[in-house]
Amino acid sequence: LEKLKESLSSVLPISTIVLLLTFVLVPIDSGLLLAYLTGTLLLILGMGLFTMGSDISMSPMGTHIGSTVIKKRKLWLIILVAFLVGVLVTISEPDLQVLADQLGGSMDRNVLIFSVGLGVGIFLVLAMLRIIFKIRLSIILLIGYAATFILAFFAPQDFISAAFDAGG
Repeated sequence: LEKLKESLSSVLPISTIVLLLTFVLVPIDSGLLLAYLTGTLLLILGMGLFTMGSDISMSPMGTHIGSTVIKKRKLWLIILVAFLVGVLVTISEPDLQVLADQLGGSMDRNVLIFSVGLGVGIFLVLAMLRIIFKIRLSIILLIGYAATFILAFFAPQDFISAAFDAGG
């Protein structure tokens, strides 16, 4: 029930806004409204089950793997595992796949997916190194934002919104 409450609190605000808009500004037929409400309920149920499954299985497994890698005290192993996890989790992310499909012909699908995956892998390594060497977060953020805005200045306008979306 706790996970269902969490997913309800995540979905309810936007669902309420959409419902208000359909009653105030853009009326829709009852069939579409019923489909929306059914989809919203299934979304809440699915998110609750997913987070419950994640807590039961993936989180303990990740904790075990992480603590085992850290106990080995080999920096190269920590960096390798962090990089691989970042890349592999990102390239399998369904939202990134959808974004790549939506961009269509403006960019090669695989180039986008793998470049975002490499970027996440690199930044996960930087996050691990920040923790290990006690580097201040403000320094990492300052350098990262500076690089982002410098690159955005030189990038084509059509690419900037997709880059920020993929970066998120």
